[in-house]
Amino acid sequence: MNKEEAERAKDEWQNLKNSLPSGIELVGEYIHAWGTEYNGFLLFESDSADSFLDWWSKFKDTIRWYVEETHTITARRR
Repeated sequence: MNKEEAERAKDEWQNLKNSLPSGIELVGEYIHAWGTEYNGFLLFESDSADSFLDWWSKFKDTIRWYVEETHTITARRR
């Protein structure tokens, strides 16, 4: 990624974080997940699985130009 692309990705990420829909919260941004090949991961919480999954597909489409591979793990708290 060149300097301009890196700046664009950074700006888009900040805008995305500032425009999360109601009921979806970014609770963690991590630079590495030990024991995996991941070079970073995000932790979101949502009031509704349906609203989260609707938003998630749009989110992945937005970042797809600079994130080569993603893995989605969903969980439900008791």
